[in-house]
Amino acid sequence: MTSVATADDDSSRLLGSSTPRLLSVRDLKTYFFQDDGVVKAVDGASFDVYAGKTLGIVGESGCGKSVTARSIMRIVDRPGRVVGGQILLRRESRDGTASVVDLAKLKADGAEMRAINGGEIALIFQEPMTSFSPVHTIGDQIVEAIRLHRRVSRKEARDRAIELLRMVGIPRPEGRVDEYAHQLSGGLRQRAMIAMALAADPRVLIADEPTTALDVTTQAQILDLLRELQERNGMAIMLITHDLGVIAEMADDVVVMYLGRVVEEGPVDDIFYAPKHPYTQALLRSIPTVDSTPRTRLPTISGAIPHPYNRPAGCPFHTRCPEMMPGLCDVEEPALARVGPHQQAACFLYPEVRAASRVQDDAAGATLVAGGAG
Repeated sequence: MTSVATADDDSSRLLGSSTPRLLSVRDLKTYFFQDDGVVKAVDGASFDVYAGKTLGIVGESGCGKSVTARSIMRIVDRPGRVVGGQILLRRESRDGTASVVDLAKLKADGAEMRAINGGEIALIFQEPMTSFSPVHTIGDQIVEAIRLHRRVSRKEARDRAIELLRMVGIPRPEGRVDEYAHQLSGGLRQRAMIAMALAADPRVLIADEPTTALDVTTQAQILDLLRELQERNGMAIMLITHDLGVIAEMADDVVVMYLGRVVEEGPVDDIFYAPKHPYTQALLRSIPTVDSTPRTRLPTISGAIPHPYNRPAGCPFHTRCPEMMPGLCDVEEPALARVGPHQQAACFLYPEVRAASRVQDDAAGATLVAGGAG
């Protein structure tokens, strides 16, 4: 994983890296403006997604994982909207030249954003039963997705839909293509959702809890399918889940989110074997292992995620952190800084974070002074 960089630096890296960085999110902020106050669902998240690699995003429910995915695709429900940051997408034209576009600057319902959604970035929704239309067959919905991004006849699109259903392992696709979502089992619905996401061969696939509510056998089949499709198509996968077991099996890099912010990121092995942030450490302690003592309670994280209208000052995790330092963690906000060869964390336990936080505060202060002088 790389550290936060400037927009110009990010653009050059997106265009010139030996391993293409297809998507670069920088300081993303998505707020919901309610009558009772402002909910900062995503509050300064930064991460990268690489071609042929899987980025796992983990955290408790309410940490902003799904809103981050919807922000990238600019489909955040009102009254929410992206209020800051960059969503840099590397694109390739037919002549092979590459360019970078900031999705945050595009009109959410504009023609260019509609072409990107489904065409270059696809989303597997968390619950396929509610994501599919109940009054249209799955085939009609896949055909619509195909014809939205490709100039083909309806028959050609239907043939492509059947091919996609066969590719994701749905038996008898010639018959299933004319069935409705409620006629399929949970596993088949999820496969059909994956087929629709792959309709236009996207380069980035966002999978939002793709194994939720599925039995363990079906979960394994879905994960194997995603891995096989990635190897076949070379696409990047952004895998959102609260299941650390899935992350251990699927991810190359991991982003740990808490209260809308990235608190740690790094390669999957480093995160699992040498976690830096107390929140990451607590999440890993809560996983049962074969060495766990039978009939004993698993460790839990004390407290709960703060109410959206009552966000704590300083480090967002300090109210639940056993390492909390009074006068520091409850006052100042830690910056995300490099704390190892390949890891970054936002915790004052590390001198690198303290130094980065001072630089961040000095820069913010200078900005305020300059603004006042103007």
